[in-house]
Amino acid sequence: MITIKVNDNQQEFLSPLALQELVDKLQIQTNGIAIAVNSSVVKKTDWSSKLLQNNDAILIIKSTQGG
Repeated sequence: MITIKVNDNQQEFLSPLALQELVDKLQIQTNGIAIAVNSSVVKKTDWSSKLLQNNDAILIIKSTQGG
């Protein structure tokens, strides 16, 4: 079992998973978001190949519009 922190919330998974799998499991809308793993931004094209490890810290940032 691995523990991953997603925006300051602990999530537990039975086995390691790719960043794209995390996005799918958490049903996150992918339009207008950026994701950083341990303070390093991961390009959307790399989400499927980026394997998450125990104790990784994920930050999901959603862009907003306003004025």
